[in-house]
Amino acid sequence: MADNEKRMIELESQLAHLQHQYDVLNQVVVEQSRDLNRMKVQVLKWEQELDRLKSAVEPRGDLADEKPPHY
Repeated sequence: MADNEKRMIELESQLAHLQHQYDVLNQVVVEQSRDLNRMKVQVLKWEQELDRLKSAVEPRGDLADEKPPHY
């Protein structure tokens, strides 16, 4: 085999390896993106639930306008 042919085979082998690594890493990025989107949706639901619970517990209206209970 000529040196150029060996070199070409080695370069093709390295390229195939890099393409495989790229595909694997791309799949990881896609999966992480899906996970992140699911987490964002979950956090938004929790924030809405927290707001709902706060409004159920907090007094309605301004306390400064209310008369104390002894009046």
